Amino acid sequence: MIHKSGLGALYTPDKTSFRILSEHAEKIELCLFSEDEKQEFRIPLKREGSLWQVDVKNIRPGQKYGYRAYGEYNPDKGLFFNHHKLAMDPYALEVSKSFTGWQSEDLSVENNTDTALLMPKAVVVDESCLFDRQKYPYLDKRPNFDMGKNCIYETHIKNFSYLNEHIAPHKRGRLEALADDWVIEYFQKLGVNNIELMPITPTCPGRQIPERQGRFDSWGYNPYCYFAIDPRYGNLTDLAGVINKLHQNGIKVTVDAVFNHTGEHAATGYWNRALSFKLLDSPNYYRSAGDNKAEYMNTTGCHNNFNLDSSFGHLILHDYINYMYSLGFDGIRWDLGGDNALDNYGRFQDNGAFIKELQYATEKLKMEMYVEPWSAMGGNFTGRFAGLVPEVKEWSDKRREFTADFFSSRENVAGEFGNQVSGSAITDKTGTKSAVVGTAFTHDGFSLVGAFKYHKDTTPNGENGRDGSADNYKKSADEDELFRRASSAAALNILSKGIPLLRNGDELGYASANNNPYCIDDASVWLKWKELNEKEKKLFKQICKLNALRRAHPIFTDLSLYEGRTVDENGVKDITWLRPDGSEMTENEWRQPFHKTGAYMLNGAGNGKRASDDDFLIMASGDNDYTIEYTLPTPPSGEKWELLLDTSKGEFEKVGIPYESGSKYALKPYSVVVFTSHAVPKRMRERLKNAAIYGKGGYGR
Repeated sequence: MIHKSGLGALYTPDKTSFRILSEHAEKIELCLFSEDEKQEFRIPLKREGSLWQVDVKNIRPGQKYGYRAYGEYNPDKGLFFNHHKLAMDPYALEVSKSFTGWQSEDLSVENNTDTALLMPKAVVVDESCLFDRQKYPYLDKRPNFDMGKNCIYETHIKNFSYLNEHIAPHKRGRLEALADDWVIEYFQKLGVNNIELMPITPTCPGRQIPERQGRFDSWGYNPYCYFAIDPRYGNLTDLAGVINKLHQNGIKVTVDAVFNHTGEHAATGYWNRALSFKLLDSPNYYRSAGDNKAEYMNTTGCHNNFNLDSSFGHLILHDYINYMYSLGFDGIRWDLGGDNALDNYGRFQDNGAFIKELQYATEKLKMEMYVEPWSAMGGNFTGRFAGLVPEVKEWSDKRREFTADFFSSRENVAGEFGNQVSGSAITDKTGTKSAVVGTAFTHDGFSLVGAFKYHKDTTPNGENGRDGSADNYKKSADEDELFRRASSAAALNILSKGIPLLRNGDELGYASANNNPYCIDDASVWLKWKELNEKEKKLFKQICKLNALRRAHPIFTDLSLYEGRTVDENGVKDITWLRPDGSEMTENEWRQPFHKTGAYMLNGAGNGKRASDDDFLIMASGDNDYTIEYTLPTPPSGEKWELLLDTSKGEFEKVGIPYESGSKYALKPYSVVVFTSHAVPKRMRERLKNAAIYGKGGYGR
């Protein structure tokens, strides 16, 4: 049995057991529907404490069902029972259709209009078919490489493949596309090894998304049940096939989980809807607004906070983690994790249910946990999660802000340059490893090229520009400069300490002025798998080779924090921050507002925490006016420097050119330069040379 709690519709050939929780209901009915949903047959459930259950014979997989819960409707008590509203099973493993009817006033909990025809139905599933280890032998054979070697590729299932003609038409825009041989080869050539899926659970458009052509909750951040797949993408069988195939090819899979709120929105009033949890036992699934039980707490900006600290909420969280593990997922990314950790009064809980489950997942299941460490409206808790659960990694809003700022020539960035390069932008200083996930460019913000090409324009969303990040960076009218800045931003993010994350399409030069297309489902957000122009080809190949370079060198993949201390017999530090004259930076220079370049040397000598490696010298310029001459320091190895990359010249075109220590190198505006010493062995040079070959056969072929 997948769920230790035994909830949901548990199918066996002899009978199907329907089990659901409610502390406050007076009566609950199971509602079975005909295939066309015109006939409804109701069966009362029997109660044992908070558990309601019934066993029904002659049920077959594919049977549609829902629940009606009877009880008191009294907002002052936090009770919103209304048996006229069909409730989705919180543990449904499949739903009958995607949900598009959220705007209907019939779904309001405050009227008695029946919603059976509007609501998707839960569907009975034979779980033994989903978890057949003979059919899917690689679900449990998880790729075995250290977390620091991850290179995450964040992707939206439909946007990624819907226009890709290399994939069979019936797979495009669906989960199946991710298991296609062409896609597997593409991921391998690109150098990504952890595919992070944006939300896959059934979702619904909220009140802020009026029903109009081409608008939907495209991103999927309005869930109403947690265990099923939105039918737009396929079903659990499709997902098992994808994870099996990705694991077979050494690629991890992470899922984006939204437990901070649900699509039911407010308790009452204009924003309320009655879909599932509210109808079954609102006090056990939602946090009230302090002592006011008639309103939901709202630090999420979505008019409710899911209550993970109640017995019901904690149980569904625990079962979800176990279920994702059973499906074969290697990790979970927690949307607005800061909200998950709050109590009913908006205070961060060091020992709340969410922290306990992060500990359980990392310690017992050895899953990878990634957390957005902030609340939409209730504070930023960067460092708290990693401080409490050392194996947790945190999305970095600082990395996101810094990367675009630096290559837009903004001032006062020198100090943050040091923090981001060293991966130490956390408030808890007791940790010994970087907790940073390098989220320089993600779904909820500008793309890599878009950040430097456009000013924000979210007009298509229909919210009068109120949505989306307000950040607008220096716009580049020159194409050469545009792609140099984008290439440099990618290079600095990939080679900085932490786990790099690449947003789907950034490697292809995808760009849009809409930095928050959460409700857009049209050609403006679908990736265009066209023949790339020369600049796009260079960007693509450079990102491939940067990922290959990082993967080959423990100096980049080891997450141990730099200590700024001597680690070899020559008295050289593990990281040395450099002035243009080649000497070490002084403390005062970190505070100079006009510094728009940065340089550092990495000592390849092992320090007892990681294997020995090559030495590296990295220089970066965000200055838009001047070329700065840097004097090359003496490498710790004592050998000559070799130039690997200069984004102002192109991608990895000058591998092997030697440079003596003390010689000068011109660092041009908006560029990143990478040198190595005593190191690039012949096999590494060949790997870099062949990391990405763009030809007529398609991307990565």
